[in-house]
Amino acid sequence: MSLIKRGPFKVPKLTEEHPLYGRLLAREAEKLVSLPDFSKDKGLFILSDFGGEHKGADFTIYSFLICSADKRIAFEEKAKELRVKHGLNDPWKEFGFKDLNYGPISRSLEEFLSFSDNFIHGALITISVDQRIPSLFGLNKREAHDQIVELFRMNDLGEWKGKESEKILRVCHAISVFMSLIAYSGQKILWLCDHDSINADGKKRDFTHTQNIFGRCLAMYSDNLYEIYGFAKPFKKDAGTTDLLSLADFSAGIMQEILQHEVLKKSVELSDEKARLARWMGTKSSLLTKVNLAFIQKDDGGWGVRSVNIQEKI
Repeated sequence: MSLIKRGPFKVPKLTEEHPLYGRLLAREAEKLVSLPDFSKDKGLFILSDFGGEHKGADFTIYSFLICSADKRIAFEEKAKELRVKHGLNDPWKEFGFKDLNYGPISRSLEEFLSFSDNFIHGALITISVDQRIPSLFGLNKREAHDQIVELFRMNDLGEWKGKESEKILRVCHAISVFMSLIAYSGQKILWLCDHDSINADGKKRDFTHTQNIFGRCLAMYSDNLYEIYGFAKPFKKDAGTTDLLSLADFSAGIMQEILQHEVLKKSVELSDEKARLARWMGTKSSLLTKVNLAFIQKDDGGWGVRSVNIQEKI
């Protein structure tokens, strides 16, 4: 049974009418050498985590793990064994970037990353956006946000603030581009998104609006018809999904520091744990494809996207 498919790839419905952000993402995705082959899978998980909203961040990071739900059992069993071995269940502790120096997490990190490579059939996709870029949907940030907010309102997609309206589009277009290349009609899809402003309930919008926006973005890039696509927030103390979600958290955290050093030439000192994580992000795996893309502000005020070759930077 094939677990990997080789490029070149083609986003099915891509046209010049798509937003520039989506077209550039598609162009980079189409150039990939390989992606996971999910043609035999009945279900897929999408696990997402976002970073870069803290003080001192220079990049906003969107990280997604798209993986086989059918084959997750082997990873879950390994994760449960590792948790018992290192005492991570009592008290319950999540694998998190902010807690890399916590003794049990530090001691278990190398093993956790190793069996993630060997037992997760999927793609870990990290998209970083230079915060000097005002908007990815227009030259003028305020005008772009006003247009998105009005578009959502007119289509009964909830009432959003400008910042959150751009964020949900960045997230949904990114997931949709890659889903058009690796997902198939008839599959069951579950998007598990960490607690965030884009899936929070407000006075005039709720999580169903996020789901509807996602569904419309999916349809922009392919004609796939999924048997089910569901949505959820993290399950408490669930080793399987929590530990899968941790990989998105890890990638979002370490990419911030890698790009601060590489693009902005800041002095960034990596701890042993962070250096180990950075090396893992740049190491190829036979099962887990790792895709790292960055939107960078140019000197002339424009912006572009490129692949980040971590192996050359560490």
